[in-house]
Amino acid sequence: MDEQMLKQHPQFFDAQAWARVSLREAPQLQPATLEVVSGFTFLWNFFEGVTCNGSVSVQKLGQVAERMASSPALANDSVEHCLSFYRFRYLNGDQLQERFYGLNFRTNDRHELVEAVLRGTESGLNTKLHALLIIAYRIRNNMFHGLKSVHIWDDQAQNISEATRILSIALEALNTYIVERPHAT
Repeated sequence: MDEQMLKQHPQFFDAQAWARVSLREAPQLQPATLEVVSGFTFLWNFFEGVTCNGSVSVQKLGQVAERMASSPALANDSVEHCLSFYRFRYLNGDQLQERFYGLNFRTNDRHELVEAVLRGTESGLNTKLHALLIIAYRIRNNMFHGLKSVHIWDDQAQNISEATRILSIALEALNTYIVERPHAT
């Protein structure tokens, strides 16, 4: 914003304050949750714009996963960290937990691929990456389309944070123009 605009509008609109006053039973989210949701929204914008030309699909996510898998900049330890988190979250032994179905997979969302990766029956790097990107995509869709109620976001903060980590791994692995790397000296 330029200086003139700041003088005319010294404060940004506070959606949380508005919700507390205007909406019945509006949740009062923890500041950390709001930060996590903001970070996810911020990185999703970059991710979808840069990797999917502004129009994401499960098929495009597969193409992104292929490019990531062949990248020397891929942070494999971070990929395994995310995979461990989601295995713990969605599996109990070898049984899928109800939370998995809360991702609300649609017909073409390749839930069987995600399930196979979580169970360890599919272990190729490309397949793991595709599954993690699909999980992030389902979280995005559930949040942005109202299927993941704002009332549960505090309980979902770590889940959303791990999805954000997946997006950062993709952006770094693909060496996009928005990621600056320190220059070697």
